[in-house]
Amino acid sequence: MPLRVDFDRDLWLYIPTEWPWMGYPTLENWRDAVVAALADAYGYDAATRDWLSATLEGMVRGAGEGEERFAYLGRPHESIGMVSLYEWATLAESSLDDLLGVTDGASVRPPVVSPIEGAGLGPGTKAVRFTTEAAPEASSAPAVVGVAHWVWRLPDRDVILIAGDSDLVRFDERQPAFDDLARSISLVSDDSQSAREEGNTR
Repeated sequence: MPLRVDFDRDLWLYIPTEWPWMGYPTLENWRDAVVAALADAYGYDAATRDWLSATLEGMVRGAGEGEERFAYLGRPHESIGMVSLYEWATLAESSLDDLLGVTDGASVRPPVVSPIEGAGLGPGTKAVRFTTEAAPEASSAPAVVGVAHWVWRLPDRDVILIAGDSDLVRFDERQPAFDDLARSISLVSDDSQSAREEGNTR
């Protein structure tokens, strides 16, 4: 059963990975249209256009199997955030703690776990942790990354949303927007073409 995400299009952009999509025959056609729209709205120079183009293309090409991506564009000229959405058949071998990431041994302090209510998925669980990540240079100290998981364990599937950021202030500031996106996820009752409209994950 596909998922639907009723996201705020003033803040979020769905990252497609299959083409053609919504009238765009190729990744390049879609990327260029998005860059042109944002550049016109914000008056971007050539260097910012190039950065945005590379960022969007990287988000598309970097998506893994079964991963649905959304870009956060609250202030796209400063930075672009991203969340990943997964829907799997119930992972009986994985506990809720596993799915929430709270068993991560690299966490620098105990994760914060709290309930979250989804409009379409019902009660779920959110966990926020801060974990160490190897620095790009051997002489540098390990970076601390904030990671948030939103998890719904449904009778026949697990739904998981994940966001992370090494800028901890920015990570904290974006939590309300991430929570709103998580709460907007619901199930689509059939595989109709309407489930492929922009605003849905599939």
